[in-house]
Amino acid sequence: MNKQSFSMSKQSLKFIGINYKFLLSLIFLLALFLRFLYFPDNIYFGYDQARDAFAALEILHGDLKLIGPTTAFEGLHHGVLYYYILAPLYGLGNMSPEFTAGVWRFFNALGVFLIFLLTKTLFNKKTALVATLLYAVSFEQTQFSIFLHHPSLVVLSMLVMYLGLALIIFSKKNFGLTLVFLGLGCSIQFEFPLLYLVIPLLAIIATFYKTFIKIPKKTILLSGLVFTLSVSTFILAEIKYNFPTLHGLLALTQFNPDKNIFNILGTFIYTAGRMVSVNLIGNWPLILATLMLLIAVYIFLLRKKYRPQLLFLGIWFFSLITTFVVNGGVADPQRNIPLFYPNAGVSVSLLIFVAFLIWKISEKSRIISLSLLVFIIFANLEMIKTFNPQGTIPEFNVQQGMILGDQKKVLDFIYSDAIGQPFAVKAVTMPFFINTTWSYLFEWYGKSRYGYVPIWNGKNALGYSGNLKVQEAQEGLPSKRYVIIEPTRGIAPYLIEDYLKEEGYFTNIIEEKNIGLFIVQKREKF
Repeated sequence: MNKQSFSMSKQSLKFIGINYKFLLSLIFLLALFLRFLYFPDNIYFGYDQARDAFAALEILHGDLKLIGPTTAFEGLHHGVLYYYILAPLYGLGNMSPEFTAGVWRFFNALGVFLIFLLTKTLFNKKTALVATLLYAVSFEQTQFSIFLHHPSLVVLSMLVMYLGLALIIFSKKNFGLTLVFLGLGCSIQFEFPLLYLVIPLLAIIATFYKTFIKIPKKTILLSGLVFTLSVSTFILAEIKYNFPTLHGLLALTQFNPDKNIFNILGTFIYTAGRMVSVNLIGNWPLILATLMLLIAVYIFLLRKKYRPQLLFLGIWFFSLITTFVVNGGVADPQRNIPLFYPNAGVSVSLLIFVAFLIWKISEKSRIISLSLLVFIIFANLEMIKTFNPQGTIPEFNVQQGMILGDQKKVLDFIYSDAIGQPFAVKAVTMPFFINTTWSYLFEWYGKSRYGYVPIWNGKNALGYSGNLKVQEAQEGLPSKRYVIIEPTRGIAPYLIEDYLKEEGYFTNIIEEKNIGLFIVQKREKF
């Protein structure tokens, strides 16, 4: 090769490299655009979000914490790291959920770069670009981005873990082990049930053991130290509070007659099918058929050139069944919808596999591969347009409709009607008789915009966050009174009926206004 040809080759390679960086930047901007679509009106702000916001503010005021949010299992808590990430955000945003929710969406979009590095390590840059595009437009990932809660961060931490594993196995970069244990520790912090990640981690180590036995002891010790530091708050909490996590884990090992193989497999198949729907084909029919086709193609390709990479992705994807082995699954997932928390990052393995298929198909027919890609993009965009304006879907929150844009309109209506005069307010809430959500909204939005807060005229369970003055007695209340009825999914109808019946003993409805899924009643004392 002469000097001129060599120079032209270098320029071509450089041009291609610039193109990859440019395209990756465009995909990142697309991811940001789709995640900030309908922002800030579609922010979900319910009890969990208000409770966590109060915890973050308490940390800012010097009340340091060792235990994070509660889990669905008695005695078990998520890690406290989540609170320490929230604290500076709520501080910088002057208590604003909007500022924090915006940062959350930005965090999720950063997954574009992690997926590109991971997929490039497994396959090549072309497949990596397709995978990042699928991630950018994924309806499921846009839902995680607008879900202002600790499981959303698992998408990034799990990607860090699997990126570290890929670097060790496919690039022989031993420092990946440190990333593995950093990602594992942070995943457990953000969502404690992700302790199950130890199982796929051990499975991958066993499958590729020849690579792992070559890792230097210094790297292993450093990785162990990183993991210990990442879960250190659990260790401190165990010592201080008499080992609550250990007791909770022991309780999980007890026999549960509701656990059976049919529920476990049925819930796994349903969840995997939902992953196909919310990442690939939208609400198109034949979801189960598409899942079965993908599994069949996967099994067929295991005999081919990319067997190690596909084994890696397979362990990642099928490890999800571990979570249903622990909780037993559900008998009727169509009715009792399984939550998406455990598969926060699992669906990325599906996206990478489909990106690999599209790349392989493109070697035979670019028209077919491009058609598949366009179909997936438009299926996801249709779901984003349909569901994202209303916030998160039922797989994320039981109580639908707790949208910050509507909540601000509720407060605007009440304050405008009160015309600067004192007023009392109460609400039908979930959880029942807990004013944490509305206390935060009145303290943040109401006080900052209108200069004062109301009296809470209703029962309020002790021990929950909130600073509104509570007065159950009717005597001495302001003449202006309002009742807020939250979206009712998850609230037993008879509780609402009894609550309003009791209120009817003291006040009459003067005006009733529907705002989103909220009902606001202006009332007058007899």
